[in-house]
Amino acid sequence: MTSTSASADVISASNAARGNGAPPETDPPRLRRQGPLSRVERRALLGLAAGALFEPHRPLMVNLIVTRRCNLACGYCHEYDHTSPPVPLEVLRARIDHLARLRTVMVTLTGGETLLHPDIVEVVAHVRARGMTPTLNTNGFPLTATKIRALGEAGLFAMQVSVDAVTPNDVTHKALRPLLPKMRLLAQHAKFRVRVNTVFGAAPPEEALEVVRVAMAHGFDAKCALIRKGDGTLQPLDERARAVYERIGRLEGRSLGLLGETFQDRLLRDGRVDWKCRAGARFFHVCEDGLVHLCAPRYGAPGTPLAEYGPDDLRRAFDERKSCAATCPVAYAHQVSQVDRFRPQPNEEAGGHGSGAAGDAGHPGTQGKRLPVIQ
Repeated sequence: MTSTSASADVISASNAARGNGAPPETDPPRLRRQGPLSRVERRALLGLAAGALFEPHRPLMVNLIVTRRCNLACGYCHEYDHTSPPVPLEVLRARIDHLARLRTVMVTLTGGETLLHPDIVEVVAHVRARGMTPTLNTNGFPLTATKIRALGEAGLFAMQVSVDAVTPNDVTHKALRPLLPKMRLLAQHAKFRVRVNTVFGAAPPEEALEVVRVAMAHGFDAKCALIRKGDGTLQPLDERARAVYERIGRLEGRSLGLLGETFQDRLLRDGRVDWKCRAGARFFHVCEDGLVHLCAPRYGAPGTPLAEYGPDDLRRAFDERKSCAATCPVAYAHQVSQVDRFRPQPNEEAGGHGSGAAGDAGHPGTQGKRLPVIQ
């Protein structure tokens, strides 16, 4: 895709989002150009490489929930409310300190809506100060130029912005119509990497394709996650949706690298994937209550307080074959587990939980809670 055609796509999407009664936009956005790797990017890549090659029990990526509160109410998400207070800054610092003791490489700050945390810049800075690489998930609505610059100065490595549709609908509010100005702010002010994540299935498939094109036109990485059912398995695609999804997969320049989506292709084609899940070791969630969970559908397993989670827990999770792995669509678990595909996994999982095991085990504080249907 050339810069000219990309710009035209952005303007077309923007005009469509503004509605028939609004004047069209005539100026293309300022497109980002990815330059040489920054010091923060080099540090992240070196940490991932060292952990992958020499330290098989070292966490490569941890999701740390900083607030449950969200400013939206999307139909596919279950991990939010409109009232919870943010996790206090000192509590988050203590959790970050423990992740540093575990030698975690990357910490993804998430929610709820991450940017609703009043001290999010300080949280990013503390992750960075402890020698780890901070990334952040957001729906984009709270972004301002000042916030973007402050996050960059604090050492943010990457931001993932959720944009699912061209116009809002009953399932998702995260659409180009309200978010295109925020994307332009990122293109102008962000010194960190930006990835747009599109939930395929939250809007007509052609809208997902347009979102991906617009993201690429802004110079952003573009990721496409498949919508999941309540039990954590993939929602099937009809023939029309599958054709559009395959078109997205053929687009060049989405810059996914380790975050590629080939496992989704195999799941759609075969219904199963043969792989070794290292969730609980290479990747895990820490909820707002400070408990460790393997991944989104496995909320409550193990449900161990982070402060008590140590090297023995990492080794056990690394070596356990997960009974839910064959039909698992959890992207981050697949992606970081790639680095260990040739290492053995000798043990059966204790308890033998299946893919629909959300909230069925572990610490009493996990009962009745759910993580987002989308990962």
